[in-house]
Amino acid sequence: MQFTPQKMVGWYQVKQLVFTGMKALLSYIFGNYSDRREVQAALSGSDPYDFSDADELWFDYVSDVGDGFNSTYSVAKLVAQEQLTFGSETTQRGDILIMGGDQVYPTPEMHEYENRLKGPYQSAFPRNNHQPSPALFAIPGNHDWYDGLTNFLKVFCQERHIGQWQTYQKRSYWAVQLPHRYWIWGIDIQLNSDIDQPQKNYFADIIEQCMQPGDKVILCTAEPSWVFKDRYRQEDSYERLRFFEERFILGNQLELVATLSGDLHHYSRYAKMENGEETMQRITAGGGGAFLHPTHNLNYHLRKVEDEDLDLKAVFPSKETSRKLGFKNILFPYLNPSFSFFLGVYYLLLTWVIETDASRGAFSLLERLSETTGVWLAFDAFFHVLIRSPLAFIVGLLLVAGFTWFADENAGKSKYTWIIGTWHGGLHLVVCSLLIWAFATINIRYLGLEVISVSQVVLFAVEMAVLGSICGGILVGLYLMMSNLLLGIHDNEAFSSLHEEDYKNFLRFHLTPTQLTLYPIGIKQVQKHWERKKQFVFSGKLPKAHLMEPPIVLKMTPAEQAKEKVSV
Repeated sequence: MQFTPQKMVGWYQVKQLVFTGMKALLSYIFGNYSDRREVQAALSGSDPYDFSDADELWFDYVSDVGDGFNSTYSVAKLVAQEQLTFGSETTQRGDILIMGGDQVYPTPEMHEYENRLKGPYQSAFPRNNHQPSPALFAIPGNHDWYDGLTNFLKVFCQERHIGQWQTYQKRSYWAVQLPHRYWIWGIDIQLNSDIDQPQKNYFADIIEQCMQPGDKVILCTAEPSWVFKDRYRQEDSYERLRFFEERFILGNQLELVATLSGDLHHYSRYAKMENGEETMQRITAGGGGAFLHPTHNLNYHLRKVEDEDLDLKAVFPSKETSRKLGFKNILFPYLNPSFSFFLGVYYLLLTWVIETDASRGAFSLLERLSETTGVWLAFDAFFHVLIRSPLAFIVGLLLVAGFTWFADENAGKSKYTWIIGTWHGGLHLVVCSLLIWAFATINIRYLGLEVISVSQVVLFAVEMAVLGSICGGILVGLYLMMSNLLLGIHDNEAFSSLHEEDYKNFLRFHLTPTQLTLYPIGIKQVQKHWERKKQFVFSGKLPKAHLMEPPIVLKMTPAEQAKEKVSV
């Protein structure tokens, strides 16, 4: 296998936006009609994967991994280390590695899996036939589903190696039996938070044949629906998750210890509180490589999750750091030149249409603006032509409508955020009119160029392409920054624009005869200077890892609990 290290996905590259949008649209349209989970069920059995013989076990969890090389490889290299020490605590590399969704970005082409996932992980932990192979299990996220799981099944469901890690699963969902009556379940919620009937049958068979009341379950799902329930007005994924938990875990007298998820690319831990004590954890740990999501808009208490008393216990990065990073959107034109250039070209197109229609009325808008000395007179001349030209009006309306549609209407405290989006689109028309006025004044009044001369047309096009791109990009950046920091919307859009490689994380668990301990491991700065020596050999300083919060004792084992009850 050959692989080429990749930069972070440019989500605001126009080509990337169109391609990913088409993939997502086709997947949502046809996903329910080509559900490969039914085929998986027909071709594989329902036995669990048994790792229960060990007296103690280490296992790792990483999610949202396949993005830029620096961040993905930095996390993979730390996961692959035989030991990581934090003060007096020494942790061991996991005997099992769980990948919690979105193993590749932006879309699940096989070359993307090879360049963004398989290559970095093989380089981090090369294959060695004389060394034990940790097991690898993965659940798909929405980006894995964009091709109907075609390549996910090839990568993870054919008992192949990714570096030294060995895949075992036959389906996109699975049950893994651990020592001391612990289990890890990975569920596949497809694109609509849906758990199909064959998957329900699979877990029902596992419960009936292999489990007993009192067994403890760690559940892995592809999205933190408890956060979405609290953040969004229209969101039913939490109800579907709770139905599964009630029906298959709690309803069978099993204990839900923790629910793990990625999809949001940060670390946040909510704990269910009963009588002042933590009884169950809801953890988001999507820090495997993808761009950073903010933490400052997370509520300290999930008010809309009415059936659980969930309090926020820890986040990484801190809310203060997250807010400071949000201000970087002022650099939007520098960070996202493709989208900014698109805006400059769109301004130029609108100018062309307006000037063409104005010329048909025996006057030149540019010439009139060059003679205008007041801002309001310039606005009046621009919008006078805009509203009287059908084609120009449509082009301008598309610009406003695009930013209205772009507004994050489902998040925030108000359902009228589309109004802010409309104002945002209207401001682009204002900026465009000011630029036309400025360039017309400079080119025609001060430089003395003729309106229809080649030199004026070329100069105007360059001015609009350069300064229009910068001004349009700054306006988008200001909108994202203010709407995210002040209104709590556009988490995804405001932070995907930053291409933030740092602030990554993964989880490490240690199961002993007495308890299950979680070590939440964070990386404040990833290594950005890896030097390639050979195809799969890179040299560079290992990034510094730390514990994002002190180790968390999740639960004692059932045997230890029974012993404690006897001693009491």
